Amino acid sequence: MPLNITQIENLVEAITDLQVGNDPSDDVPSNLVNAFIEEAYQRIFTLNTKWPWYQTIYELNTTANQRSYTTGFTQIATTATGTSVGSDFADIREIISATNESNGGNQLIYIDDFLAQKYWNGTADTPGNPIYFSMWAGELRLWPKPDSVYTINIRGFRQPSYAWLTNPGLTVDINDEFHIMIVNFVASRCYQFQEDPEMAAVYMNHFDQGAALARQNITHPSNNQPMVLSGGLQYGFFPGWNGMPTYRSQNIWWG
Repeated sequence: MPLNITQIENLVEAITDLQVGNDPSDDVPSNLVNAFIEEAYQRIFTLNTKWPWYQTIYELNTTANQRSYTTGFTQIATTATGTSVGSDFADIREIISATNESNGGNQLIYIDDFLAQKYWNGTADTPGNPIYFSMWAGELRLWPKPDSVYTINIRGFRQPSYAWLTNPGLTVDINDEFHIMIVNFVASRCYQFQEDPEMAAVYMNHFDQGAALARQNITHPSNNQPMVLSGGLQYGFFPGWNGMPTYRSQNIWWG
């Protein structure tokens, strides 16, 4: 069940029987509980850099003779409904692929920025069709630099949004399975604040076990993929059905 920050606070109060608020008579200050909520969220987020929830597709239109890009990344698809991401390169956590969708198209190859500078410098740094990309100092860099306008399709994982921490109209920006885990973590921290180590350990154990199970479930390999017994997947153009390429591994054939 998706939860917002108010619902999390209410559940923590109901579980621990502690009063959360800003009054001196309250058991736990609201700002401390919110800090616990943020800590739980960050712990879950850092368990995996590739949660499906953050999968996003961006589109970037290049500028002639411009190599580096920090803005202009437009979101065109995301797996998380009701979320929006920024247009800066800093909003992208990790890039999986970058593809030129113009002029016949080509998939860009990642290259180390230092290596790219070894080949594109001085008079050798002539504009052309982008073939490689690198990342350096908070910028996406294209090699060679574009000689015209190209549309680059970028698949990757976005940074998490913390807007829900201050906007009760938004739910926690992560898979729903983890929302109740945040409640368990905050309850543990509240018991710790009340100097009750036994109850703190109980709810921290609930958090650890629940987060581990949810992680295993969410990141489980797809069952729709064929089983490869040995040798891995090899690609080659062999006589296949209707002239299509045949995919071959050591023990599996398609085509």
